[in-house]
Formats: sequence, C-alpha cells, structure tokens
Amino acid sequence: MRKLISILLTLIIATTVALTTAEAQNRSTQKSIDQLNSQIAEYERQIKSIRKDKKSTQAEVNKLSRLIGKRRKLVGEVNTQMNALNSNISTLTRQIDRLTAEREQLQVQYADMVRTAYRNYRQQNFTTYLFSADDFNSATRRIAAIRLVNDARERKVREIDSLTVQLDSTRKTLDAEKLALQETRNRHNSELKKLSANERDYKKRLSTLSSREKRVLKAQQEQRRELERLVNSTRKSKGGAKVGGNIKDNRGRLPMPVVGGKLKPNGSDIAEITGAKGAQVKAVFNGEVMRVSYNRNAKSYIVLIGHGQYFTTYSNMATATVKEGQKVTVGQAIGTIGQSVNATGRTEYKLVFGLFAPNGDTLDADQWLK
Repeated sequence: MRKLISILLTLIIATTVALTTAEAQNRSTQKSIDQLNSQIAEYERQIKSIRKDKKSTQAEVNKLSRLIGKRRKLVGEVNTQMNALNSNISTLTRQIDRLTAEREQLQVQYADMVRTAYRNYRQQNFTTYLFSADDFNSATRRIAAIRLVNDARERKVREIDSLTVQLDSTRKTLDAEKLALQETRNRHNSELKKLSANERDYKKRLSTLSSREKRVLKAQQEQRRELERLVNSTRKSKGGAKVGGNIKDNRGRLPMPVVGGKLKPNGSDIAEITGAKGAQVKAVFNGEVMRVSYNRNAKSYIVLIGHGQYFTTYSNMATATVKEGQKVTVGQAIGTIGQSVNATGRTEYKLVFGLFAPNGDTLDADQWLK
C-alpha cells in the first residue's frame, strides 16, 4: 500500500510540475497577446485617422498591411494558447482517472477491513480475545494488534478523504480549463473573422492605387523586411550595445535625424524623412555603431546603431561617416541623405529611419520622434 501511495504521490507531483510549467508558458503567451492587442488597437486608430483626414491611400494600405501582420501573429498566439489548454485538459483528465482508480481501490480495501472486523466481532469479542491470552505479555501484544488494526482502518479513511479532496479540486481545475478553452476558441474564431475582413479591405484599397504607387508600396515593404533581417542577423552575431539602453524611456522625445528634415507620412512603421540635397543625418540617441553596409544596387549606405538591446536604422544614405564599433552621441553626424524617386516619379532626397525593439518588433519610428 505504501508503494501505491508513493507512486500516486509521484504522479501527482509530476502532474503539478507539468501544469505549473504550462501556466508559466501561458502567462508568457498572454503577455504577447496583450501586447499584440495593444498594437492592433493603435493601428486601427491610425487607420481611422488616415481615413478621417482623407490622407494618402498608399499610407492606409501600408498601415493595413502591418495590421494584418499583427493580426496573423495574434491568431497564432491564441492558437498556441488553445493547444496549451488542450494539453492541460488531457493532463488533468489523466490525473482524475488515476485518482478515481486509486480511491476505488482504497474503498474496496476499507470495505474488506470493515467486513472482517464485523465477522470477528460476531464470533469472538475483544474482551474474550484479550482474556484468553496465556500471560500478560501475550495480552499486551494482542492489545497492540487491535490498535494496529484500528489505526489501519483510520488511515484508510484519511487516505480516502484526502483523495476525495484532491479529486474535487482537480475536477474544479478541469472545469475552469474547459471554460477557458471555450472562451479562447471563441476569441480565435473572432480574430479569424477580423483578419478576413482586414484582408478584404486591404485588397480593396490596394486596387485603387496606381501602378507606380503599388511599386513604391512594394519597395517600402521589401525595405522594411530587409531591415528586419539585417537587424536580427546583427543582433544574433554581435548582441546589443553597452550604451544607450535607456532609449526606451524617450518615446516622442528623439530629435529629427535629418537636419531640416520633414516627416513624410507613409503608413509604415519605418519613417521616411525628406530633406535638402546633402543634408546631414544625425544619430537620434547615444549608442554604438553595430553595422555599416553598402547596397551596390541602390548605391546607398545603411547604418545600424545599437542602444542597449534597441536598434535604430538609417538607410538610403548617400554617405556614411562612421565605422562599426564606434561610439556615437545624440546629434552626432553619421552621414548624408540619399536620393530617391517618389510615387509621382519626381526625384527627392530622403532618409528611411527605423526603430527596433529587443524582441525584434518594428516600432512606429515616427511616434518616437519629436
């Protein structure tokens, strides 16, 4: 019996550890879901503002593209949450089955003990059993034996009661997990419907753009993806910078990276800042130059500056005057603005500025500038 109880306790402990681990993973998933919900709400607000002010359709399409990306990620996170809940439900169901089987076995054993005690009572009561002892030592041993039998029955009752409490608690937890699963499934279906609506809206808005606007939009999206790859590979190979980590506390306070520059609304997380030919590009915060690369096709430079685990990127630069590993301070010149062609086919000079969080997310760069 002790061996059975030991095995049961081991199984319960293993189940508890599994559920605790799953709960920690679920908290992490929920944190990600909360962040995505916040980002999605901000994108929806910005899209509403663009439509209200009748701003560029291209900017709206760009923002819808980012919204769809976040919505897809949210659907994936909610799906992960559903899988975790299903796993928890399976674990709890197995635990209930084990506890039920063990309690039934204990109840059968206790019933046998009660029947045996009743038969012995009918055939020979305890007084006769004690006084029929040959001597005092024998009577003492018989008293000890009677106590052991009574103690065994009491232990069995306590074990049954304990298992009953555990069963009730586990069933309540199981019911709560099933309810959470249903709510999560409903949320998953709701997000899928919203995603479908966003995709239809995106296609509708995209169809209204001119061929040139579509090419510009595609170039913007490809540039953002390329910057994300560049930042991620740099982070993987070099880690973060040892300076400038408190850039996270300066949202809305970073200086314009182009001298005399003007923010060009485009609906993307990557900001476009136009300026005069040859305008200086300056670092927006203290940091370390993590990478300087040259794009031969575009004939322009890209500079990546690390601020702790955050990165700022400066692309479409005509010149770069800093080197990898160099420490820079806020306002320090790092190069000059490069040439580009806008949606109308006209030549312009602009910097493409990006800001990336430690988890790899592309932040709304224009929201961090003054």
